[in-house]
Amino acid sequence: MCSSDSRTRLLPALVILALLAACGDGQPAPRPTDQPVPRIALAGVLDAVRKAPALRKVPADLTPSIAGAGADLGFDNEKCEVAPAGDRIAEPCVFGDPAGAERVVLYGDSHAGMWLPAMKEIAQRRHWRLEFYGKPACPTPALSFWNQQEQRPFVECGRFRDFVLARVRRSRPGLVVVTNESFAQRTGPGELITPGQWQTGLTRTLRALSPAAGRVVVLGDTPVLDQSAPDCLAAHGSNLAACFTTETEATARVWNAADRSAAGQAGADYISVLPWLCTTICTPVIGNVMVYRNRFHLTATYSRMLNGVLEDALDRSDPAARAP
Repeated sequence: MCSSDSRTRLLPALVILALLAACGDGQPAPRPTDQPVPRIALAGVLDAVRKAPALRKVPADLTPSIAGAGADLGFDNEKCEVAPAGDRIAEPCVFGDPAGAERVVLYGDSHAGMWLPAMKEIAQRRHWRLEFYGKPACPTPALSFWNQQEQRPFVECGRFRDFVLARVRRSRPGLVVVTNESFAQRTGPGELITPGQWQTGLTRTLRALSPAAGRVVVLGDTPVLDQSAPDCLAAHGSNLAACFTTETEATARVWNAADRSAAGQAGADYISVLPWLCTTICTPVIGNVMVYRNRFHLTATYSRMLNGVLEDALDRSDPAARAP
C-alpha cells in the first residue's frame, strides 16, 4: 500500500510525482513522462523553494534519482535537437496538438530543450501546435559564437539562426518563446562575450522575430550552481548544505539583466525564473525533486513540475489575456 511521509506536508503536489512513480497494483509503475503532472500554483512553488534550504539530507524518494538525473531530459534530443555540425532540421518536432489553430515556437539552445517538458504540458492542455527549434551550445543572439568543443568558429550556429528566422516568417506563430544559456559563451578562444555584446545580439534577433510573430517572450536564464548537482549529492548526500550555492554567486554567472534589457528594447516580454528556483540560496533539491541534472540545466522532472507557473507567467505577459 502506498502512503506519503512527512515530505508530503512540505510540498504535496511535488511529492505526487514520486508517488505516481512508485505506486501500482502489482504492475510496473508508469514513468512520470507518460501522464500529466500536477499544475502547481505559484504559491505552492514559492513555498517549496522557501523551505528547501532547511533540507539537510537527500530524500529517500528523490525523483529523479542521483544516478538517473543526468539522463532526465524528457524528450528525444537526438531526434529533436540539431546536431553540432547541422544547421537545419527537415521538420521540427511538434508537440501538443499538431492540428491546433494556435502555433507556438520554442527556440534556443539546450536551455530551450530544458524547458520543453514544461511547454509540452501547456501545449497538451491548450491544444497548441508547439514547434521546437533547439541546437545545443547555439544561443539565439545574432553574434558569431565559438564552437568550444571543436575550437573553431561556430558557423553552423549562425546558419541555424537564419534557418529558424525563415521558418518563423513563413509560419507566423502566435507566440515565440526564446531562451538561452548565457554562461561562459565565447566569440573566440579565450574571448568571453560581454553582457553588452549579448544584449545587442539578442535585441537584433528579437527584432527580427517580432514582425513575424504575434508576440515574443524571453524566458530568463537559470542560475548556475557551484558544482554539478548529481556529483555533489553523491559525495555529500548526508550534508545537503554542502551542495548549496548562494543566489548572488549563482546569478552572477548569467546575464539576465542583459536578457531583460534586450527584451525591452525589442518590444518583447521577459519572464524571470529565479523565484521558482532560489531564495537567497539555490538548492539542488526542492521537496523530493532533483532540480538540476548538472550545474546549468534543470531536470525534466522539475521543468515539468513548473508547467503551471510558466503557463501563468506567459498569460500575464499576454495583453489579450489581461484585457477585461
